[in-house]
Amino acid sequence: MNPLAGGAEVYLYEVFSRLIKKDHHVMLLVSRAQGQRRYEIIDGFEIYRIGKRSNFNFFVPSALRTLLRHNKIDIVIDDLNKIPFYSPLFTRRTVLPMLMHLFRKTIYRETNFLFASYVFLAESVIPFFYWGSKFIAISHSTSEDLRRIGVHNRIFVVQSGIPKIPKITPKRHQKNLVAYVGRVKKYKSIDHFVRAVLLIKNKRNIEAVIVGDGDAKADLVDLTRRLCVQITFTGFVSEEEKFRIYSSARVVVQPSIKEGWGLTAIEAQSCSTPVVCADSPGLREVVDDNRTGFLYPYGDIDALANRVIELLDNEAKWQTFSHAAKEWAQNFSWDNAAEKIENILDGEIKHNNE
Repeated sequence: MNPLAGGAEVYLYEVFSRLIKKDHHVMLLVSRAQGQRRYEIIDGFEIYRIGKRSNFNFFVPSALRTLLRHNKIDIVIDDLNKIPFYSPLFTRRTVLPMLMHLFRKTIYRETNFLFASYVFLAESVIPFFYWGSKFIAISHSTSEDLRRIGVHNRIFVVQSGIPKIPKITPKRHQKNLVAYVGRVKKYKSIDHFVRAVLLIKNKRNIEAVIVGDGDAKADLVDLTRRLCVQITFTGFVSEEEKFRIYSSARVVVQPSIKEGWGLTAIEAQSCSTPVVCADSPGLREVVDDNRTGFLYPYGDIDALANRVIELLDNEAKWQTFSHAAKEWAQNFSWDNAAEKIENILDGEIKHNNE
């Protein structure tokens, strides 16, 4: 897997690996990370790697035409992630865009003004270039974003599932462990978590950990030093270790301004760990507020700290939330997501052949 892979890639793998097991042929056209082969087959995926992350979009048109010319392909799925590929310009085959989330103005938090404006404009013209396409959105929040930029076609909402929990040595939830889990990016607003930890540590003793890696890590490490707050940075961890942390944490925090879908929040709840999440698009769909965790107004550091403290100190409430979280997470299934997408694809292919 590409070392920069995130939730969008997990979604793609979990859904389409299940379709492969049902005898569907899936070809991936992706960017190439250092040390990766240009072509290989992994878990049934036939993978073609071209270009780099920075220039992949520019290689897509010619590579897509080549694949279509030499293979019988029924449908093209555009996995839109930051920059659309505008595949309808390069093929008459049916194109089905699949979208985790739109950045819109949040991209200006993540990168420089010039590139952010490029991404913002690229998203703005999606309705024009995909005017004849139906869409798959991971959440109702993403569906609403598509409507706001002018997409009037049908949008199928297919929510994420929870993974099969790896076989790990069970750990009891530590009463003072608070964790952030996920990619370490600016738009994730992890600095809010750091500042909340400072407020909490002024009132009680806790252990805080940031699990994951990304280009915002150096700034966060610097922030913890300036604030004199002790937080452990694990960097990238294995799936097994990630779930050990979920299972041992008292609370998992997600302070992001926007998500397509709060995958790590659902994963945490599947391990009976309550979550405290910003009331942001995507995240608000994965928390049953005041039952499996808390939603707080995005950016309100005091509210974030107080909600965490409530779950740290109120044992009866934590136990109730913990049981409800595990039960709630079972509502989200990768098998169901794969079945829904298979039905969508079958319907589109059948329509094309009529």
